Amino acid sequence: MLIRVDTREQAPLEFERCATVRGTIGTFDYSLDGDQEHFAIERKSLPDLIQSLAIQKNWIRELKKIRRARAAGFPRLFYVVEANREDIEYFDSSIFTRGRIGPAFIFHQLSILEFEKDVHIIFSGDSLGAARDIYRLLKRRSEDLKAQEGE
Repeated sequence: MLIRVDTREQAPLEFERCATVRGTIGTFDYSLDGDQEHFAIERKSLPDLIQSLAIQKNWIRELKKIRRARAAGFPRLFYVVEANREDIEYFDSSIFTRGRIGPAFIFHQLSILEFEKDVHIIFSGDSLGAARDIYRLLKRRSEDLKAQEGE
């Protein structure tokens, strides 16, 4: 299994169990090499997740990425977050210049992604957990592709 890491990833994860290659992924950040047009996973740090949910232009961009993935036929959408869900409660929202964005609003936006947009959001704790979870999901995708070939 070879994991493709999008060229826009500024601090790519390292995977213990397999090699990676840098390349373009049209939507999201990590995929199996050769399968990037059909399945990929979005990785988010906590600040990136919160800014994607709280800032209007970022929210619109996020929804466009989701629509692009759906249009490409992605069977499932995954966001892997390098934090715990509880960390949202303690995030310093003073970075936002227009009012305070509180945890209730972020949880509301997450519920839209989870329930309305059918995005699976996995809180992995940290970058090591994110690498573990992305590897696990891509391994499962690889197994599914091999099973489809055998049918």
